[in-house]
Amino acid sequence: MSVVEVVDAELNYLLIRSERRKTVGLYVKQGKVTVRAPYYLDQKHIDALVQKKLLWLKSKLEEQSQNQITTPRLFVDGSYLWVFGQYTKVTVIYGKKNQVNHLQVNNLQVNNLPVNDLPVNDLPVNDLTDELQIVLAKPKHSSISDQEILSRVNVQEQRLKVKKQLEKWFKNQAETYIAENLPYFSAKTKLTPKSFKVRQYKARWGSCNSKKELSFNYLLMMVPTWVIDYVIIHELCHLEHLNHSAKFWQLVEQHYPLYQAAKIWMKTHQSQLQWTLEV
Repeated sequence: MSVVEVVDAELNYLLIRSERRKTVGLYVKQGKVTVRAPYYLDQKHIDALVQKKLLWLKSKLEEQSQNQITTPRLFVDGSYLWVFGQYTKVTVIYGKKNQVNHLQVNNLQVNNLPVNDLPVNDLPVNDLTDELQIVLAKPKHSSISDQEILSRVNVQEQRLKVKKQLEKWFKNQAETYIAENLPYFSAKTKLTPKSFKVRQYKARWGSCNSKKELSFNYLLMMVPTWVIDYVIIHELCHLEHLNHSAKFWQLVEQHYPLYQAAKIWMKTHQSQLQWTLEV
């Protein structure tokens, strides 16, 4: 693999060449353009493709730039975070031990509804009623109030602690949800994995390997339960088709007719499903 930064008058980008790569891919992430290409491909061909997609690339850069300006900081008291597809307020308090409390009001549960009974234009949308209460352990022998602690602590240090607690909570939620629902969808599809694990990925929601082992991103707990169910079925279908061929998508649609709606939801909210501790 080789990595080269290409400096151009119109657009700078990172060029990553790989022996295993067969096609060219253009990616825009965190305000940077990356081109992935095979070793054998001529540089002129790559430059021509970048020029052809120049307007699209610049529009994505502009869109991400605007998102960075308008997106509030995460992991602070009063910020908001997606939890099960619901924009949820984060409240930071101090107590005896670290924990996360999910306070639910009129929470709409949709994971038990038959997917065939959910028309695309009538998918459930939760009201902004939930709150994630992040409890951080109060310093020993401290008698000062929460507000005084909040005003004195290092903000970046506090955000790291909040993020750490949320990661533990999301991982626990994901392990519980998938352990409870994977057997149901496995029986429904007649596709049985050897095992599954939960971890955090940077750029994928799940994976399946040739050993029939499934992995799921615990940040799936940010999306609605009906979208989580789509990802579970998506990975189960890879047990039969370890690719994204037409037959694979036909199998996905057979077991989850609303898969297109789930993909659209994830694409539409992609910029909001963030998990970075920006400075």
